[in-house]
Amino acid sequence: MKRFAIFLLASAAFTATPALAQQQAQQPPAVERMSRQDLRDEVTRLRGYVNNGAVQPSRPTGCVAAENRQFDFWVGEWDVSPTGVQNPMTIGENTISLHEQGCVIMEYWRPFAGPHGHSINSYDATDQKWHQTWADATGRRTEYGGTFQDGVMRLDMENPPPGPNGAAPQRQRMNFQALDANTVRQWGETFDPATNAWTVTWDLTYRRRPGTALH
Repeated sequence: MKRFAIFLLASAAFTATPALAQQQAQQPPAVERMSRQDLRDEVTRLRGYVNNGAVQPSRPTGCVAAENRQFDFWVGEWDVSPTGVQNPMTIGENTISLHEQGCVIMEYWRPFAGPHGHSINSYDATDQKWHQTWADATGRRTEYGGTFQDGVMRLDMENPPPGPNGAAPQRQRMNFQALDANTVRQWGETFDPATNAWTVTWDLTYRRRPGTALH
């Protein structure tokens, strides 16, 4: 009983609204000094605050804006292979899943050769951009940011590393495009200042694994 009361008292202290704080003109006695009946009375009183609305345990509404759904085409269980290759061989698997009431998209990339990695993706209404944080088994962490335009999600690498032989950092970006309900293309590009153009550096095709749902 005392353990339950201690837990409830602690929870109330952290979740109480200002209205509840005003009602608690006096702090309750120390739990270890309270009798069993006093503990029961205190628990009953706190339950009354919850039931009367002073404490309102509720979940946020989630992310329901149209912008938050722009990347949903990537959600699923995927077999990944090189793009534009006859009889392509699957080189890895990727699991993309929605979390936190549609506010977060999580990636779990599992290549058959090379380090596994995860990314967390979300839309930030304050700057109207999508953001991705990538981390893998090498200890590397990379940040991306961008927007969804003309059916393509483009995420630019933030703070790209220096180029070869200490050259200026080269702009890099990733692109995602739904080719149909069960196929997604993802490709990387590097900006070449000499030609003032983007050059494709890698290109992958996602094929939805049979028997897996869209969400």
